[in-house]
Amino acid sequence: MSTTNADSWDTAISQNATDETKRELASLAKTMADIRDVVQRDASRSTEVDFAKFKRQLTNSPEIVEMFQKAYSTLKLPKYESSEIQDVQKAFKVLEEEAKKQAAESAKRIEELEKELVLLKEERESLERVTMDEIFEREPEMREKFNEQIKKDEWF
Repeated sequence: MSTTNADSWDTAISQNATDETKRELASLAKTMADIRDVVQRDASRSTEVDFAKFKRQLTNSPEIVEMFQKAYSTLKLPKYESSEIQDVQKAFKVLEEEAKKQAAESAKRIEELEKELVLLKEERESLERVTMDEIFEREPEMREKFNEQIKKDEWF
């Protein structure tokens, strides 16, 4: 796996919170690396037929090898034309952009939640020291509600 691919996978794995997500991404990264290795190995194999080797091995009938060699040299294979690779690349690019967008949104949301947590902690700590008068200053309708309930003798 190239360094940039490894870094991308490491970044993606480290940015996800759950252990299950990390395991799934690690498994996907390994599968992608295995596929890439197989494709590279197959791409580097030679497609040339070694007719001389076959002539040496089939000493009792080299004319058969010559017949195959002649047929092979005149063989015209149709060119395979397909847009599958481009289609997959386009689809992957769309998915990758969506994932980046969601990652950015998640990072933004995480930042918002962290700020909210700080505010909640501060508020929680201040609850230990706050008086009812301070609460009534912030929320005057609460004072009115309680006063009304007291006037009506409603305690519960």
